[in-house]
Amino acid sequence: MRSFISILFFLVLCSSTAWSQDDTDSLFAKDSIVSRFLIINSFDASSIDARKNKKELFAQLADSLKHLLYNKLAPQFKEQVIIYPGLLPQTEKADSIILSLMADSNASNAIVVKKLDAFFENTGVEVTGEKNDKTRKVSYDICSVITYQIYNSEEKLKESEIRICEPYTVRNTMSGLFAVGPDIVGKRKDAFKIVERNVEKLFLLPLLWFSEK
Repeated sequence: MRSFISILFFLVLCSSTAWSQDDTDSLFAKDSIVSRFLIINSFDASSIDARKNKKELFAQLADSLKHLLYNKLAPQFKEQVIIYPGLLPQTEKADSIILSLMADSNASNAIVVKKLDAFFENTGVEVTGEKNDKTRKVSYDICSVITYQIYNSEEKLKESEIRICEPYTVRNTMSGLFAVGPDIVGKRKDAFKIVERNVEKLFLLPLLWFSEK
């Protein structure tokens, strides 16, 4: 119960700009045990069905994601936030392995990245012009979909998929011709940005983890 309350407090704190450092210190002064958080990547980019340069990009996105999570937690918990080095493969015994790693690291909570995707999505077509001179405007959003898992020292508390999309571009094409959307590898800078937006959304929804507990 203590671990559950601690992680709820942490998510509320990170989603609010109203808390001062004095407020945070006062809150945790009520409990002599300060939560330690372990951040783990369990998404293997090499396993996705994609060309080599996309696999490389997704591996970099996953590594960046660990540090984005760290940067969200560190201002409140400082040295109590630990990044697990490397990749933790997904297996049938993943839960017990994660709990064991937490015990070895003296961590009371863990955030695990299970899945990650970044892509462009066709969001609609607007057709203009006369019968023999029509033009289509095809709209695309850039999206990221990430599955996060939250653990306390005893069990997995929650697994949730966070999806965020933002308008990206509109492309013109003549009627009857296929519209080619943007390439996520070619727009790698924007891929990193939409993953960062995903983390921001995660921390703006503190009660999401506990809606079913």
